[in-house]
Amino acid sequence: MYFKTKSFKLLFVVLLFQHFIAHAQTITVEGTMGLGAANKISDASNVNMKGGTFRTGSGSGNSETVGTLTLNSNSTIALGTGSHNLNFAASNGTSWTAGRVLTVTGWQGSYNGTTGTSGKIFTGSSAELSATKLAQIRFTNPGNGSIFSATQLSTGEIVATSVVVPVEFLTFNAKMKDKIVELTWQTATETNNDYFAIERSIDGVSWISIDTVKGVGTSNAISNYTYTDEAPLLGLSYYRLKQVDFDQKFSYSTIAVVNFEGIKIVDLFPNPSEGSFNLAIKSSLEATIDLTVYNAIGQIVTTKQIQVLKGANTIHTQFEGANGKYLVTVKSSDGQYYDYTVIMNK
Repeated sequence: MYFKTKSFKLLFVVLLFQHFIAHAQTITVEGTMGLGAANKISDASNVNMKGGTFRTGSGSGNSETVGTLTLNSNSTIALGTGSHNLNFAASNGTSWTAGRVLTVTGWQGSYNGTTGTSGKIFTGSSAELSATKLAQIRFTNPGNGSIFSATQLSTGEIVATSVVVPVEFLTFNAKMKDKIVELTWQTATETNNDYFAIERSIDGVSWISIDTVKGVGTSNAISNYTYTDEAPLLGLSYYRLKQVDFDQKFSYSTIAVVNFEGIKIVDLFPNPSEGSFNLAIKSSLEATIDLTVYNAIGQIVTTKQIQVLKGANTIHTQFEGANGKYLVTVKSSDGQYYDYTVIMNK
C-alpha cells in the first residue's frame, strides 16, 4: 500500500498525512491513504485515484480541501464515522478513464438525492462534475449491499440517489482466440437483471446488437459469463454490454477493444455471370488469396494467386466454359475458405 507524488514514493500500511508542506502536489492513491487530521494536504494538491482507497478516518471528523480529483482505475472513498468533509475544488477540467468506477462507502444519509448527515464529498460547484463522471460514481448501502447511483446538489455536494444500479460489473474483457472473439464478464451483484445484449461497433460510436445472454435476475453472489463471437469484424472492433432489467430499464458496461487481422470475402458479383465476375474483399493486412474455379464434375477450370492490399479490394477475374454451375473456392492466407456457386449464362 503506497502513494506517490511527483518527487517521492513512500510505503506505509496506512498513510497518515502529518508533515505536508503547503505547495501543490499530485498524490496518486494506489494503496490506502488515511487522513489523520485536517489541513495536512495542500489545498492546491491534486488527487489521482489509481486503484486505491482514500480514507477519511474515524473520530470527531475533519475537513480537507484539495485540487482536482482524477479517476484512472476502480477506486474507493471510504467515509469514516465522524463529520468528515472532502472538497475537491477544481475537478471539472480533469479527464477520467472511461468505464472506471469510484465507489463511496460509509455514506451517512438517505438514498434519495438529499444531503448527507456526515461524511460529505464536495466539488467546487454544482457544475464541477459532468454527467459522464457522475455516472462513474457509486454509493454502497452497508445495510443491504445495494449499489446506488450519484448526483450533485446545487451546493456541489455529491450524494446518493434513490436509483439502484441493477448490475455491478467487476470485469468485462474481449480477446482473440483462434480467429474468434471470446467475451468474458463478471458481476458482483445483480438486481432485477433480465439479460445482457452483446453490442459491437466498428468505430465505438455506432452500435449493433449481435446476440443476448440471460442474466441471473437478482443475486448478491459473483456471477461469471462468457460469449463467443464466431464471425468477428476485421481490424479494430469494439464491444460493450447493454444490461436490460425486467422493466426494460438499461445500463451499459465498459467498452472492450480487439484487433482482428485477417481477410474476409464480402461478395461475389455479378451472379449469374458470362464468365467474368468480381470479388469484394476486406483485409486488415497485405496478403494473398488462392482462387480456384471447378466445373460441375469437379475438374479445375482455372486457378490463380491474387495479391490483396490492406483495406477494401475489388478483384476482377474471368474464366471460359459452357453454360451451367461452377464452384468458386477462395483460400485466404490466414487459412479461411470461402465457397461460391456461380451460374455461367452466356
